[in-house]
Amino acid sequence: MPAGVRVINGNGKQVLVGQLSYFHLRTTLCSVCQVMKSAVASRPWFVEAHAEYRRQVKIKKRLLAGR
Repeated sequence: MPAGVRVINGNGKQVLVGQLSYFHLRTTLCSVCQVMKSAVASRPWFVEAHAEYRRQVKIKKRLLAGR
């Protein structure tokens, strides 16, 4: 679930503003969260970059746990 950003509409485009964080949720999303999820999912370059970031965080946690 994306959090910490907002969507600004202008010139026929949607822009995400803020610092994006993700939280795992096991619940039905509210309408605002559904719009945010849709806005993020419609940007394949962002989804790819964020997936790489999450892989790096996972590896870092695994390395730090091995200390």
